[in-house]
Amino acid sequence: MILVVWTCYLRVVVYSVKSPLECRISSVRYLGGNETDRSFHHIVIEHNGLYNFEPGQQVVSLDVHIPCLGISERTNRPHPPRSYSLAPVLDEDGVDPKTCFSLGIRAPVIPPGSAPLYRNICICSQFLSGAEPGTLIRITGPFGKFVLSPDDLQGKNNLLFIATGTGIVPYMGFLKSLLKTYAGGTQEFGSILLFFGIQSPSSLLYRSALDDYVERFKGRFAYIPCYSRFGDESERCYVQDKILKAQDVIRSMCCEGGRQCSIFVCGRKSMEKAVASSLQTVFAGIPQRDAILASMKVEVYQ
Repeated sequence: MILVVWTCYLRVVVYSVKSPLECRISSVRYLGGNETDRSFHHIVIEHNGLYNFEPGQQVVSLDVHIPCLGISERTNRPHPPRSYSLAPVLDEDGVDPKTCFSLGIRAPVIPPGSAPLYRNICICSQFLSGAEPGTLIRITGPFGKFVLSPDDLQGKNNLLFIATGTGIVPYMGFLKSLLKTYAGGTQEFGSILLFFGIQSPSSLLYRSALDDYVERFKGRFAYIPCYSRFGDESERCYVQDKILKAQDVIRSMCCEGGRQCSIFVCGRKSMEKAVASSLQTVFAGIPQRDAILASMKVEVYQ
Protein backbone atom coordinates (compact mmCIF):
# COMPACT_ATOMS: atom_id res chain seq x y z
CA MET A 1 0.00 0.00 0.00
CA ILE A 2 1.15 3.54 -0.75
CA LEU A 3 0.12 6.13 1.81
CA VAL A 4 -0.46 9.68 0.60
CA VAL A 5 -0.18 12.44 3.22
CA TRP A 6 -0.98 16.12 2.69
CA THR A 7 1.10 18.51 4.78
CA CYS A 8 0.95 22.28 4.93
CA TYR A 9 3.77 22.30 2.39
CA LEU A 10 3.18 19.57 -0.17
CA ARG A 11 1.81 16.17 -1.04
CA VAL A 12 4.01 13.46 0.50
CA VAL A 13 3.85 9.86 -0.71
CA VAL A 14 4.97 7.26 1.84
CA TYR A 15 6.12 4.07 0.13
CA SER A 16 5.71 0.71 1.89
CA VAL A 17 7.41 -2.69 1.74
CA LYS A 18 4.52 -3.99 -0.38
CA SER A 19 4.62 -0.94 -2.66
CA PRO A 20 8.21 0.37 -2.71
CA LEU A 21 9.64 2.94 -5.08
CA GLU A 22 12.19 1.70 -7.60
CA CYS A 23 15.20 3.99 -7.98
CA ARG A 24 18.65 3.92 -9.52
CA ILE A 25 22.04 4.66 -8.05
CA SER A 26 23.47 7.70 -9.79
CA SER A 27 26.96 7.73 -8.25
CA VAL A 28 29.10 6.36 -5.42
CA ARG A 29 31.95 8.46 -4.03
CA TYR A 30 34.52 7.60 -1.37
CA LEU A 31 34.49 10.11 1.51
CA GLY A 32 37.26 8.81 3.77
CA GLY A 33 38.10 6.20 6.36
CA ASN A 34 40.87 4.78 8.50
CA GLU A 35 42.11 2.16 5.98
CA THR A 36 41.83 -0.43 8.75
CA ASP A 37 38.23 -1.40 9.45
CA ARG A 38 35.90 1.28 8.03
CA SER A 39 35.30 3.37 4.94
CA PHE A 40 32.68 6.04 4.27
CA HIS A 41 30.82 6.66 1.03
CA HIS A 42 28.47 9.26 -0.45
CA ILE A 43 25.69 7.60 -2.47
CA VAL A 44 23.51 9.62 -4.85
CA ILE A 45 20.17 8.01 -5.74
CA GLU A 46 17.89 9.05 -8.61
CA HIS A 47 14.16 8.92 -7.81
CA ASN A 48 12.78 10.84 -10.83
CA GLY A 49 11.04 13.39 -8.61
CA LEU A 50 8.81 10.77 -6.98
CA TYR A 51 10.27 10.91 -3.46
CA ASN A 52 9.19 14.21 -1.88
CA PHE A 53 9.67 15.83 1.52
CA GLU A 54 8.51 18.87 3.36
CA PRO A 55 11.33 21.21 4.46
CA GLY A 56 13.40 19.49 7.12
CA GLN A 57 12.29 15.97 6.27
CA GLN A 58 15.40 15.27 4.24
CA VAL A 59 16.74 13.72 7.38
CA VAL A 60 14.20 10.95 8.01
CA SER A 61 15.24 7.32 7.85
CA LEU A 62 14.26 5.17 4.89
CA ASP A 63 14.55 1.46 4.23
CA VAL A 64 16.64 0.36 1.30
CA HIS A 65 15.51 -3.02 -0.04
CA ILE A 66 18.22 -5.09 -1.69
CA PRO A 67 16.34 -8.04 -3.15
CA CYS A 68 19.46 -9.88 -4.34
CA LEU A 69 20.85 -10.37 -0.83
CA GLY A 70 18.81 -13.51 -0.19
CA ILE A 71 18.51 -15.44 3.07
CA SER A 72 20.46 -14.83 6.26
CA GLU A 73 22.58 -17.81 7.29
CA ARG A 74 22.08 -16.83 10.92
CA THR A 75 18.27 -16.48 11.00
CA ASN A 76 17.26 -18.46 7.89
CA ARG A 77 15.07 -15.50 6.95
CA PRO A 78 15.41 -12.74 4.37
CA HIS A 79 17.88 -10.08 5.43
CA PRO A 80 15.98 -7.15 6.97
CA PRO A 81 15.95 -3.82 5.13
CA ARG A 82 18.44 -1.26 6.41
CA SER A 83 17.55 2.26 7.53
CA TYR A 84 19.73 5.21 6.54
CA SER A 85 19.48 8.90 7.26
CA LEU A 86 18.58 10.88 4.18
CA ALA A 87 20.30 14.03 2.96
CA PRO A 88 19.98 16.34 -0.03
CA VAL A 89 22.55 16.09 -2.76
CA LEU A 90 25.60 18.35 -2.71
CA ASP A 91 26.28 21.03 -5.30
CA GLU A 92 29.33 19.07 -6.43
CA ASP A 93 27.18 16.01 -7.23
CA GLY A 94 26.09 17.75 -10.41
CA VAL A 95 22.54 16.38 -10.41
CA ASP A 96 19.06 17.85 -10.11
CA PRO A 97 18.24 18.12 -6.36
CA LYS A 98 14.55 17.70 -7.21
CA THR A 99 15.11 14.23 -8.64
CA CYS A 100 17.91 12.87 -6.43
CA PHE A 101 18.82 12.44 -2.77
CA SER A 102 21.96 11.18 -1.07
CA LEU A 103 23.03 8.77 1.65
CA GLY A 104 26.23 8.85 3.69
CA ILE A 105 27.14 5.30 4.71
CA ARG A 106 29.84 3.37 6.52
CA ALA A 107 31.08 0.07 5.09
CA PRO A 108 33.71 -2.36 6.39
CA VAL A 109 37.22 -2.55 4.98
CA ILE A 110 37.61 -6.21 4.01
CA PRO A 111 41.18 -7.58 4.14
CA PRO A 112 42.28 -9.67 1.13
CA GLY A 113 41.01 -13.23 1.38
CA SER A 114 38.58 -12.40 4.21
CA ALA A 115 35.39 -11.82 2.20
CA PRO A 116 33.62 -14.96 3.53
CA LEU A 117 33.96 -13.65 7.08
CA TYR A 118 32.06 -10.48 6.14
CA ARG A 119 29.20 -11.95 4.11
CA ASN A 120 26.70 -11.39 6.95
CA ILE A 121 28.16 -8.09 8.19
CA CYS A 122 26.94 -4.69 6.95
CA ILE A 123 25.42 -6.43 3.94
CA CYS A 124 23.39 -3.52 2.62
CA SER A 125 26.21 -1.01 3.13
CA GLN A 126 28.65 -3.32 1.36
CA PHE A 127 26.23 -3.58 -1.54
CA LEU A 128 25.69 0.18 -1.82
CA SER A 129 29.36 1.14 -1.44
CA GLY A 130 30.32 -1.22 -4.26
CA ALA A 131 27.36 -0.54 -6.55
CA GLU A 132 27.77 0.71 -10.10
CA PRO A 133 25.83 3.70 -11.47
CA GLY A 134 22.50 2.51 -12.82
CA THR A 135 22.05 -0.21 -10.20
CA LEU A 136 18.36 -0.64 -9.32
CA ILE A 137 17.23 -0.48 -5.69
CA ARG A 138 13.83 -0.37 -4.02
CA ILE A 139 13.09 2.02 -1.18
CA THR A 140 10.31 2.70 1.31
CA GLY A 141 9.38 5.72 3.38
CA PRO A 142 10.01 8.52 4.16
CA PHE A 143 9.71 7.85 7.88
CA GLY A 144 10.85 9.40 11.15
CA LYS A 145 10.51 12.50 13.30
CA PHE A 146 14.14 13.58 13.53
CA VAL A 147 13.36 16.87 11.81
CA LEU A 148 13.61 20.59 12.39
CA SER A 149 10.56 22.33 13.81
CA PRO A 150 9.02 25.31 11.97
CA ASP A 151 10.68 27.66 14.48
CA ASP A 152 14.02 25.93 13.88
CA LEU A 153 13.66 26.29 10.13
CA GLN A 154 12.82 29.97 10.46
CA GLY A 155 15.98 30.64 12.46
CA LYS A 156 14.12 31.59 15.64
CA ASN A 157 15.97 29.06 17.84
CA ASN A 158 19.60 28.38 18.56
CA LEU A 159 20.57 24.89 17.39
CA LEU A 160 22.95 22.43 19.01
CA PHE A 161 23.87 19.48 16.77
CA ILE A 162 25.80 16.48 18.14
CA ALA A 163 27.01 13.77 15.76
CA THR A 164 29.35 10.82 15.53
CA GLY A 165 30.38 9.14 12.27
CA THR A 166 27.61 8.97 9.69
CA GLY A 167 25.37 10.69 12.22
CA ILE A 168 26.54 13.85 10.44
CA VAL A 169 24.27 13.07 7.47
CA PRO A 170 20.98 14.53 8.81
CA TYR A 171 22.71 17.79 9.69
CA MET A 172 23.82 18.25 6.08
CA GLY A 173 20.13 18.37 5.23
CA PHE A 174 19.38 20.68 8.14
CA LEU A 175 22.10 23.13 7.15
CA LYS A 176 21.00 23.26 3.52
CA SER A 177 17.42 24.06 4.56
CA LEU A 178 18.53 26.61 7.16
CA LEU A 179 20.79 28.40 4.70
CA LYS A 180 17.77 29.22 2.52
CA THR A 181 16.19 31.04 5.47
CA TYR A 182 19.44 32.74 6.43
CA ALA A 183 20.12 33.87 2.87
CA GLY A 184 16.69 35.50 2.81
CA GLY A 185 17.82 37.84 5.57
CA THR A 186 14.28 38.42 6.81
CA GLN A 187 15.12 38.31 10.53
CA GLU A 188 17.87 37.89 13.08
CA PHE A 189 19.11 34.32 12.90
CA GLY A 190 20.03 32.04 15.81
CA SER A 191 23.41 30.39 16.40
CA ILE A 192 24.22 26.86 15.20
CA LEU A 193 26.93 24.76 16.86
CA LEU A 194 27.91 21.25 15.72
CA PHE A 195 30.01 18.78 17.72
CA PHE A 196 31.32 16.08 15.38
CA GLY A 197 32.94 12.97 16.87
CA ILE A 198 35.25 11.04 14.55
CA GLN A 199 38.50 9.08 14.83
CA SER A 200 40.78 11.41 12.87
CA PRO A 201 40.84 14.06 10.12
CA SER A 202 40.62 11.29 7.50
CA SER A 203 37.14 10.51 8.87
CA LEU A 204 35.95 14.13 8.90
CA LEU A 205 33.11 13.55 6.46
CA TYR A 206 31.86 16.40 4.28
CA ARG A 207 34.67 18.68 5.46
CA SER A 208 34.58 20.94 2.41
CA ALA A 209 30.79 21.32 2.63
CA LEU A 210 31.00 22.11 6.36
CA ASP A 211 33.72 24.69 5.77
CA ASP A 212 31.57 26.24 3.07
CA TYR A 213 28.64 26.49 5.49
CA VAL A 214 30.89 28.18 8.06
CA GLU A 215 31.67 30.85 5.49
CA ARG A 216 28.15 31.25 4.13
CA PHE A 217 26.49 31.53 7.55
CA LYS A 218 28.93 34.39 8.36
CA GLY A 219 29.57 33.60 12.01
CA ARG A 220 26.24 31.97 12.81
CA PHE A 221 27.53 28.40 12.32
CA ALA A 222 30.59 26.66 13.77
CA TYR A 223 31.64 23.04 14.07
CA ILE A 224 34.00 21.38 16.51
CA PRO A 225 35.75 18.14 15.43
CA CYS A 226 36.28 15.70 18.30
CA TYR A 227 39.15 13.33 17.41
CA SER A 228 39.33 10.14 19.45
CA ARG A 229 42.44 8.64 17.78
CA PHE A 230 44.45 11.59 16.50
CA GLY A 231 47.01 13.96 17.98
CA ASP A 232 48.70 13.82 21.35
CA GLU A 233 47.03 11.60 23.91
CA SER A 234 46.13 14.67 25.96
CA GLU A 235 44.26 16.11 22.95
CA ARG A 236 42.27 12.99 22.06
CA CYS A 237 38.68 13.01 23.21
CA TYR A 238 35.19 11.81 22.50
CA VAL A 239 32.31 14.08 21.64
CA GLN A 240 30.97 13.95 25.21
CA ASP A 241 34.33 15.26 26.48
CA LYS A 242 34.27 18.27 24.15
CA ILE A 243 30.71 19.00 25.27
CA LEU A 244 31.94 19.34 28.86
CA LYS A 245 34.83 21.57 27.79
CA ALA A 246 32.40 23.86 25.96
CA GLN A 247 29.71 23.87 28.64
CA ASP A 248 29.78 27.66 29.10
CA VAL A 249 29.01 28.17 25.40
CA ILE A 250 26.24 25.55 25.47
CA ARG A 251 24.61 27.03 28.57
CA SER A 252 24.71 30.45 26.96
CA MET A 253 23.01 29.12 23.82
CA CYS A 254 20.27 27.39 25.80
CA CYS A 255 19.66 29.71 28.74
CA GLU A 256 20.58 33.27 27.75
CA GLY A 257 19.49 35.87 25.24
CA GLY A 258 15.81 35.00 25.28
CA ARG A 259 16.16 32.33 22.59
CA GLN A 260 15.22 28.70 22.93
CA CYS A 261 17.77 26.09 21.88
CA SER A 262 16.88 22.87 20.07
CA ILE A 263 19.25 19.96 20.70
CA PHE A 264 19.74 17.08 18.26
CA VAL A 265 21.86 13.95 18.80
CA CYS A 266 22.64 11.47 16.01
CA GLY A 267 25.16 8.63 15.89
CA ARG A 268 25.92 5.17 17.18
CA LYS A 269 23.80 3.95 20.07
CA SER A 270 26.91 3.51 22.21
CA MET A 271 27.32 7.30 22.44
CA GLU A 272 23.78 8.09 23.58
CA LYS A 273 24.22 7.59 27.34
CA ALA A 274 27.60 9.33 27.46
CA VAL A 275 26.28 12.39 25.63
CA ALA A 276 23.16 12.52 27.83
CA SER A 277 25.36 12.34 30.93
CA SER A 278 27.54 15.21 29.73
CA LEU A 279 24.51 17.36 28.96
CA GLN A 280 23.07 16.65 32.41
CA THR A 281 26.33 17.95 33.86
CA VAL A 282 26.27 21.01 31.59
CA PHE A 283 22.76 21.95 32.73
CA ALA A 284 23.18 20.99 36.40
CA GLY A 285 21.64 23.60 38.68
CA ILE A 286 19.65 25.22 35.87
CA PRO A 287 15.91 25.31 36.67
CA GLN A 288 14.87 24.41 33.12
CA ARG A 289 17.31 21.48 32.85
CA ASP A 290 14.65 18.75 32.74
CA ALA A 291 12.63 20.60 30.11
CA ILE A 292 15.70 21.15 27.94
CA LEU A 293 16.72 17.49 28.07
CA ALA A 294 13.17 16.21 27.57
CA SER A 295 12.84 18.18 24.33
CA MET A 296 16.11 16.81 22.90
CA LYS A 297 15.71 14.78 19.69
CA VAL A 298 17.80 11.62 19.42
CA GLU A 299 18.39 9.31 16.45
CA VAL A 300 20.80 6.42 17.06
CA TYR A 301 21.80 3.26 15.21
CA GLN A 302 23.64 0.06 16.10
